[in-house]
Amino acid sequence: MSDRITLNAAFAGAMRAKWPPVRSYLAAISGGRDSMALLHFLHGAGYRDLVVCQVDHGLRGEASTAEGEFVRETAQRLDYTVELRRVEVTAFARSEKLSLETAARELRYRAFAEVAAKHDCRRLFLAHHADDRVETVLINLFRGTGAKGLAGMERETSRLVDGVELELIRPFLGITREEILRYVAVEKIEYREDESNASDFALRNRVRNRLLPLLGEIFERDVRPAVLRAADLAALEEAWAAEATGPLPWKGPDGGLEVAALREMPGAQRQRLLLKWLRESGVPDCGHDEVTRVLSVLLAEARPARASLPGGHSVRRREGTLFIEGPPV
Repeated sequence: MSDRITLNAAFAGAMRAKWPPVRSYLAAISGGRDSMALLHFLHGAGYRDLVVCQVDHGLRGEASTAEGEFVRETAQRLDYTVELRRVEVTAFARSEKLSLETAARELRYRAFAEVAAKHDCRRLFLAHHADDRVETVLINLFRGTGAKGLAGMERETSRLVDGVELELIRPFLGITREEILRYVAVEKIEYREDESNASDFALRNRVRNRLLPLLGEIFERDVRPAVLRAADLAALEEAWAAEATGPLPWKGPDGGLEVAALREMPGAQRQRLLLKWLRESGVPDCGHDEVTRVLSVLLAEARPARASLPGGHSVRRREGTLFIEGPPV
């Protein structure tokens, strides 16, 4: 992919202009290569009011604990506040019937929301880069997603988690993995290699390690730039559609939607609004299948008018209102 964006002084200046260092931020730092590159770059760019957040998923025993201590020591050396959290992904995945990958992401964001509330800071830097976006686009494509999914990750977006609206910032989203590798090598940045990245236990790893090389062989070229161009076009289409779709038909103070209004809408508009509603309500991994489940509740005449959703959520219809119930506390 193109090397037109470089991790240099000009890039740091553009970051400072967009996200002023005089404000406070959280930074999600796992201890791996990408996040340590982000931490190093933020420090060099003059970000001093930073809370470093590290989440131990409880999946790799002593290695996970060692990574937490590595992040703690590095953050303290840079004079940053550090917050370490431990979550039990395996038990949560089993209880909520989620994949380990999905469960880890859900609990990770809950931990970030907890830290955000504690420090009264909702702005969170994440180390996702261009290759992460490519992988996300391909995953969403084969899940049958719409334009928003095909757009992949966004440079700036928000996510409501446990009543906390996180502002997610991905400054490296236009930076390739190869460029981060060069930056880490030149700056001699220490990091901890997560050995699970080389395994195929997670869907994202299989896309990275098997699907992308295979696509490169089939097309006899690097397919990543084409995927990113398609993602940019999908993002433009999504932005236009979001403007044209209109507001959600709220009913009452409980955040429910009016069933009658939804039933009268054209199908495409209704599906788009329902997907937006699910995402804004904090339901993870929303796509076509989840909207179909909501539609089955919305359009059904018989009881029971209820369907399960990811992350322990469910959708219900009662007294002309469609509403989402969160996971049990």
